[in-house]
Amino acid sequence: MNVFLILIAAIVIFYALSKGYLKNPALQGASKFDLNDAKYIIKLLAKIAKSDGNVSKEEAYYISIVLDDICLKLGNSAIRQELKDTFNTAKQSKESAFGIALEYKTLKNLDTRSSVNLIIFLLNLAYADGEFSSAERDILNEICDGLGVDKYTKEGLFAEFDKEFKVKFQTQISKDPYEILGLSKDASFEEIKKQYRKLARDNHPDFLAGSGADEKLISEATKKLQEINEAYEILKKEKA
Repeated sequence: MNVFLILIAAIVIFYALSKGYLKNPALQGASKFDLNDAKYIIKLLAKIAKSDGNVSKEEAYYISIVLDDICLKLGNSAIRQELKDTFNTAKQSKESAFGIALEYKTLKNLDTRSSVNLIIFLLNLAYADGEFSSAERDILNEICDGLGVDKYTKEGLFAEFDKEFKVKFQTQISKDPYEILGLSKDASFEEIKKQYRKLARDNHPDFLAGSGADEKLISEATKKLQEINEAYEILKKEKA
């Protein structure tokens, strides 16, 4: 599917935190990923997640995976709380997304490809709940400006994500949610939750990018992950 799916393959940006990011050709010139990098990206995550007034369950789960990956990459589980504090502080801070992005770009001397990869990662978070709100768009516009991503590239990425994800989320699941999760209809909620977590991680684009999967497989897994999320939400309400 054109250059944008090739870029989507680089959703790498946060499996940066573990294997994928550091192996990404777009970042070969960058310095080693460290705690400072993590804090800047966590701040940007917070601005996106909080932009429309609340952090959705899907966004919270995605962020939790990101925090796990950072701790794994940096080999220090103790920093998880520090990063959570950074996230919570950034949610309430009046510091602009533009300012955070510009400071990060300047500090790390990010090139265009690295900046675009970061926007792709943030778009994945923005679409985690199936909706790219006007507030999220405004914040991402700020971040693009701070990172120096030009209007043509930015609008192309927005359009590609809109086509690939938003329409998908507006369509109700046609498959049985138990079938999607590979469970029998008499499965307990604990079994459902355990299976959901396993499938969500196995089909996470960042995990696959870090494992060397090609862009077609990553695109298919991203769509599968959306189905898994939808199925889980249906069953969670059913079992409540």
